[in-house]
Amino acid sequence: MNFRLHVEKEGIRRSLFLSELQTLTQALYIPSLEFIDPSTKEELIRRGERLRKRGEMTLEQIWLGNYYKKELESFHIPPLELRWIDPTLGWGVFAAKDFKKREFVAEYSGLVRKRKKEDNKNSYCFEYVSAEGHPTPYIIDARDQGGVSRYINHSSSPNLTPALATLDHITHIVLFAKESIAKGSQLTYDYGPDYWAHRTPPLINSASF
Repeated sequence: MNFRLHVEKEGIRRSLFLSELQTLTQALYIPSLEFIDPSTKEELIRRGERLRKRGEMTLEQIWLGNYYKKELESFHIPPLELRWIDPTLGWGVFAAKDFKKREFVAEYSGLVRKRKKEDNKNSYCFEYVSAEGHPTPYIIDARDQGGVSRYINHSSSPNLTPALATLDHITHIVLFAKESIAKGSQLTYDYGPDYWAHRTPPLINSASF
């Protein structure tokens, strides 16, 4: 991938290539789920297939997988801007265009691997569930690798909705517009009570711009 992303830090605005973005944020950019090994992906595919056959996936989850199929398969990135907010909040993601309600913004991407005890201190973990009420021993770890979603901040009044979307028996976490969003607005979603119960605030990158 060789896209550019607008980045602003301390009043300086630049358009960066992917390699420059990775150097700046000290995180490998990956636009979709990556699995720690092929057997993990195969296990989750089998699990998803069983749940769908038994009717234990919601119709919404299946529908969203089909609805956002093009975006998930093409690693779609809409016009976004990454801005440094302050040392407490770190980076934030802002709309570089107007978004319509239900429009795709990002997939929460990262490394799918088994959960570890020390993950309670990892602020970039998202629980991997195959369907609501069907947890797995896996997480999506975006601490050292991930897409733009790893920079989207929390809000108790968010403008994005996270949802499960299953495509080819693999469940993805998609973030889409909860409402119409004006260009220039910061994009946010609710991290949920479990996040704040078990995790510390995100690490702040100290790379110079």
